[in-house]
Amino acid sequence: MKKQSLVLILVALFMGVTATGFSQVRFGIKAGLNLADLKFSGLGETSTKMLPTYMVGGVVEFDFAENLGLGVGLQLHGKGAKDGTDGSDASISLGYLQVPVMLQYRNSGFFAGVGPYAAFGIFGKAKEGGDSEDISFGSGAEDDLSALDFGAGIELGYEFSNLRATASYSLGLANGIPKDQRIDGFDASIKNNVIGIALAYLFGGE
Repeated sequence: MKKQSLVLILVALFMGVTATGFSQVRFGIKAGLNLADLKFSGLGETSTKMLPTYMVGGVVEFDFAENLGLGVGLQLHGKGAKDGTDGSDASISLGYLQVPVMLQYRNSGFFAGVGPYAAFGIFGKAKEGGDSEDISFGSGAEDDLSALDFGAGIELGYEFSNLRATASYSLGLANGIPKDQRIDGFDASIKNNVIGIALAYLFGGE
C-alpha cells in the first residue's frame, strides 16, 4: 500500500513536470498556515476543533494560454485536529508529503486555482496531557491511519509582482481508516479537511 501511494504521488508530479511545451514556466517556494480538522463519520459522537499547523514546499507553474495555466507542487502539509471536548488538550498532529495539481486562472493580479491532490502520510503524533504517541500509517490491523490521502482543493488570491497571497480549502475524500480495519456494510470514515493561508514567491515567467 505504501509503495502504491508513493507511485501515485510521483506520477502526479511527473505529469506536471513533463509539460515542457508550455509558453511560460515559473518556479517558486510556498509557505503558510494550515487550519486542519478531521471529519469522523459513523464512529459515534466525536467533537473536534481546528489544529493550527503549517505547510511548506515548492511549486512549478506552466502557462498554456494568456490567463490559464497548470500548477503542480511538492509540499509538506501539517494536518490533524484538536479534541473538541471542553478542557481537553488532546490533539492529533499529522505530516503529509503532498502533490497538488491545479488548473489556474490569472488576470490583473487576481488568482484562482482548482484541482485534485494526492498525499502520503510520513509522520504523526497523538498527544494528551504530557504524553505523546507516534501515529503509524499503513493498511494493517495494527496501523492507526491509512497512508494515502487524496481530495480536491480550491485556492483564491492576489499577486503582487512575484509575490502571491492566497487562501485555500482542501476537501479530503480518502478514508483514513486502514483498509484491514474496515467492516463491510459499516460506513465509517476519517477524512482530512484543511483551510490554508499562504504566501508564494515565484521566479521566472514574465
